[in-house]
Amino acid sequence: MATDPLTGHRVLGFDLETTGLSAKKDRIVQYALIGCDDDGVAMHLESLVNPRQPIPLDASRIHGITDLDVKMMGDFKEHAEEIAEAMEGAIIVGHNINRFDWPFLRAEFLRAGVLMPKPLAILDTLTIARRLKIPPRHQLGILCKRFDISLENAHTAGADAAATLLLLHKMMAANPQHFRRPVEDIPNWASGKDSDGKDAERLGPTLEDLEVVEGSHGWLRITIDGLIVARGRNKGCTVSEVEKNDPRYLEWLSSAAGPLEPDALDVLNKQRD
Repeated sequence: MATDPLTGHRVLGFDLETTGLSAKKDRIVQYALIGCDDDGVAMHLESLVNPRQPIPLDASRIHGITDLDVKMMGDFKEHAEEIAEAMEGAIIVGHNINRFDWPFLRAEFLRAGVLMPKPLAILDTLTIARRLKIPPRHQLGILCKRFDISLENAHTAGADAAATLLLLHKMMAANPQHFRRPVEDIPNWASGKDSDGKDAERLGPTLEDLEVVEGSHGWLRITIDGLIVARGRNKGCTVSEVEKNDPRYLEWLSSAAGPLEPDALDVLNKQRD
């Protein structure tokens, strides 16, 4: 299997702006699908949408879209077929898409009387960031800063969709061992379930896949956020977490009575400095 599970698929970053937070009563005012087709050709679908209801001032303050902006635009039904065609069989990438964007989209398709598209996979970068145990907070803007992604015009659908897609690529590049699986299996892995949908270990990264610190006899492994303890009662915790919550354990680990050889002790002490 290819190292990059996205290769050869249509991959689209997706984002919505809405009149509010309730998929039942609020409506979409902007959508964006940005990425590439399965042959690598760029795709960019983006439009304002007339929600057929007033846009609250609080919502306009966030995304900058007003009633005047959408007054002459078509409602969602006019966009539904194009969105469905783009999404069908594609990999759709969104930030908090499982709890926000997808429920909104489902409600709008139901109102429009149009069949909901069936993507190959829906990848939620919020869920993935949590699964990788990337330290909080996990808002899109904060994660973009962490991965050195420029996010201008935040809270516009196009900017957020493009940034979300780039964020996925950055997280995959930093943690490749977790993405050596069919893309259809990634959502279950990200949510802490195995490919059969059963509950799986929820420690975040699979410890056995992480690089072992030489001379640590498997007690220390390397992640994007530094060292992680891979054995004992603090298994799965970062060194900084152990130092905060169980300092005596860390003192034992770094002592002469502990299991670490000198080279591993040097690595651990540098991490603590």
